[in-house]
Amino acid sequence: MKRPVVAIVGRPNVGKSTFFNKVVGRRISIVKDEPGVTRDRIYAEAEWLNHKFLLVDTGGIDIHEKTEVNKNI
Repeated sequence: MKRPVVAIVGRPNVGKSTFFNKVVGRRISIVKDEPGVTRDRIYAEAEWLNHKFLLVDTGGIDIHEKTEVNKNI
């Protein structure tokens, strides 16, 4: 059976990678006090309350930034 996928998505520099590392139980994602460090998605298998899933750390999204992608969101 396929495992569910849970993606951590949010604004830049709000603690997504710190949360990711905490849930997976080891330091996989780099954590720094500057935005834009996580650029590629980072995947790890995780378990929470006896539920196994694939957790994904993502780079920050700034929906107020004027880019072509954001114009289409």
